[in-house]
Amino acid sequence: MKRFAKALSGLALLSLAPLASAGGVYIGAGLYNASVDEKVDSLNFDDSDTTGALFLGWRPIELIGAEVGYYDFGKQEADNGTKIEGGALTLAGLLSFELGPVGLYGKAGVADTDFDISNGASKDDDSSTDAFGGVGGTVDLLDKLYLYGEFVHFDNDAGVDMIGAGLRYHF
Repeated sequence: MKRFAKALSGLALLSLAPLASAGGVYIGAGLYNASVDEKVDSLNFDDSDTTGALFLGWRPIELIGAEVGYYDFGKQEADNGTKIEGGALTLAGLLSFELGPVGLYGKAGVADTDFDISNGASKDDDSSTDAFGGVGGTVDLLDKLYLYGEFVHFDNDAGVDMIGAGLRYHF
């Protein structure tokens, strides 16, 4: 199922490529710390993993935009040894405020979440569509290259929180 999500994410990102000629298109990638500190059913999760994210966005004007992305949740382990591994394909709206070389933004949208669940020989998977949102900031490094940092929360059963930083390139 993870391969399907990654393939779907790639297709979604490619589908926005024609918007590049319209201006305001950007692509980005970053490293994140994904953490879970939740009780899911009868399992207690308190774990984190270093993961990544990819996204493609379009800002037709400076204040608003739209973004598709893929966030990898990494591997998380519960207190009884149950492991979950997953990620989310996302679609979000953005509101941003630019003040010179520094920008602030908020994003909110939907996440198509997929988890592989394993405990010893037992394996299962779980998929859902959930809300997610976050806040972040950018710093203009080289006119079209930006450094960004953000916090994102996924409102799925695991309650994944991600904090990360990366680079964003504007075409």
